[in-house]
Amino acid sequence: MRSFLSITPDADSALAIERWSSLCWPAVSRLVPAQNYHLTLVFLGEINSEQLGTLQEMLDNVQHPSFEMSLNEVGYWPESTTLWLAPGDAPEALCDLAVKCKSIANRLGIKAGKKRYHPHLTLARKTKTPPAMPLIEADFKVQFDSFQLYQSLLDSDGVRYKELQSWALT
Repeated sequence: MRSFLSITPDADSALAIERWSSLCWPAVSRLVPAQNYHLTLVFLGEINSEQLGTLQEMLDNVQHPSFEMSLNEVGYWPESTTLWLAPGDAPEALCDLAVKCKSIANRLGIKAGKKRYHPHLTLARKTKTPPAMPLIEADFKVQFDSFQLYQSLLDSDGVRYKELQSWALT
């Protein structure tokens, strides 16, 4: 099962980001829908049912505070043709949570990758040319009170995510 750990914006924040994104890039055809918005903590890739069960048990013991974050930086990665929204300054609480999750994955033998952590929310995929920078500045303050385990599913409509479990941040 292809999976990842992430934090997701609340519904009101996600819809506000989606409205802003639609206003800023009306011609971009591959905008990510609000229900797929998330900031990945760690990509787990393919995991089996035994790893899944152990992962869930280990994550049950994670103690971490909730936190607020400003999503206020827009960027584009030409190599993956991805338009994204990110915190200009990632809060320490976010980075610490990502480290905890990656450490747990590594202890289970899940190869969690060696790339430097760059938290971001994907706004659009497969944009062949870099979109113009937005005329309306991004400045979304979002409170994160939980983190989630998702399964990534690919179907004829594209990718969708199924939440498998959620853990509270206190």
